[in-house]
Amino acid sequence: MQEASPFSSLEHAISFARDLWFNNSPIRSWLDAFSAHRHIGTSISRAPTELISDLCQFGAKYRKKFGFEFFTTTDLKHSHKILEEVKALCENNILVELDFAAREEFYFIERGLTKLWERLSQEELQEETEDLGEVVPDSLEEELVPSNSSDEVVWIGDKATMRNYDLNKTPDENQIE
Repeated sequence: MQEASPFSSLEHAISFARDLWFNNSPIRSWLDAFSAHRHIGTSISRAPTELISDLCQFGAKYRKKFGFEFFTTTDLKHSHKILEEVKALCENNILVELDFAAREEFYFIERGLTKLWERLSQEELQEETEDLGEVVPDSLEEELVPSNSSDEVVWIGDKATMRNYDLNKTPDENQIE
């Protein structure tokens, strides 16, 4: 993905990742990715006592049948749903389960890409804001408009000398040096 970047949009990045994941990644890459997740053991540690035995049993059955740990995108707080899911998936053959697990994994990939895109977009926006530059003081350090005259502007210039400038007069009449 790094070689193909930058991407024009999040949708472009996800589309590229989908093709890379499903059409160009070896199964070994899938298995490595599957092993990086929280597995049924995490769910077991949060499960009610009456579900622990069944979760252990079906987790072991799944691992023995498919050669990799069961993982899920189901919220780990819902142990009963996880148990239903692992029971049903144990009925799959290896090809169906690899496809299912790859789709579950791609959910994590897509979610990660979305978070990364949002973070990079924020950083880019921040950089653009910073690139606008810093506020630089004008050559006039301070402008003062006397309250007694609307025709005259008084300012303190670079050398902190005071000058009076009548807007109704020409520069020669104002005797500017």
